Amino acid sequence: MQILHRGEVLPAAVYDLDMTMFVSKVWGFDNPCGPLVFGIRGWRDNAIRQLRRGDRVILVGTKGEETAEADRNRVLGMMEPSTTPVASSDFPYPNPDDNRLFRDDGSYRWPYGLLNYRAWEFSPGLFLDDVAPRPGNQFGSAAAAGIVPLTADEEARVLAHPFNEIPLLNSISADRKLFGDEAAKRRTAPPPAEGVRRGTMHMRREPAFVYWFRLEAGNTVAGHKIGWAFDWRQRLRQFNSVSLSPLGGLLYKPYKTQLFGTAREAFGIEQAILTSFDSRRHPGNSEVLTGVTTSEIDDVWQRFVIPALLGRRA
Repeated sequence: MQILHRGEVLPAAVYDLDMTMFVSKVWGFDNPCGPLVFGIRGWRDNAIRQLRRGDRVILVGTKGEETAEADRNRVLGMMEPSTTPVASSDFPYPNPDDNRLFRDDGSYRWPYGLLNYRAWEFSPGLFLDDVAPRPGNQFGSAAAAGIVPLTADEEARVLAHPFNEIPLLNSISADRKLFGDEAAKRRTAPPPAEGVRRGTMHMRREPAFVYWFRLEAGNTVAGHKIGWAFDWRQRLRQFNSVSLSPLGGLLYKPYKTQLFGTAREAFGIEQAILTSFDSRRHPGNSEVLTGVTTSEIDDVWQRFVIPALLGRRA
């Protein structure tokens, strides 16, 4: 069966005939995309019980004043969430200076998350009422706090509207999942808690590095790791501590680093470089590039890093 998308055939990876699509109400949608978040642990646990691999969740702006007027009741984005719990505090918060996103005690309103496999952004113009014209407010508080399933017809109407894949945010928690719990225990920092106080947000304005490590196996360059960190030397030690290079595993070696004035800026440059090589990202770690030469990466590095240092757009 072919599913047409404005005259084109959707890739099978995007449209799974066995998938279920859900709705969740949000105040906004960010690119790059963070985890699927919940204000209460029980709602996250309920989502875990409902979700299967390949399911999608569309994010729809609420009708309240907390959502920008242009985004109210509009389908903003789509996620493919896992059932892997993460803490929202492991990710950079969108708009950390927005007081509405934090409770009176300084904690984030949506501390519980599910790690995403992929995410997409919809072109403007699609409203929930257009794809799911249900009488009354049948989504209600359940969609505002958790996820609500759509029917097959509603799913088809959603996917008939143009959308584009977008990058995911980096996550300390995601690194822990990739490297394993034992590796996480060897890190100097304690495991992140699910609650976080707003005071930690000042770290996003601290200086940080963009780094480029080469992954070497013997005399062969097996890949390239692009990332950002407040201390790239510590990050290098962390990676090599779990790569078992003395036993013949990969060895991470620094190739280039560049300091930026804020972590926000470093993160933006890192994402720009990685996005330029979307088709070369390793499926097990989206920050590792394979099948690409050092000179190719160097060209992109120069294209983004130098203008940023000069205060210009690439």
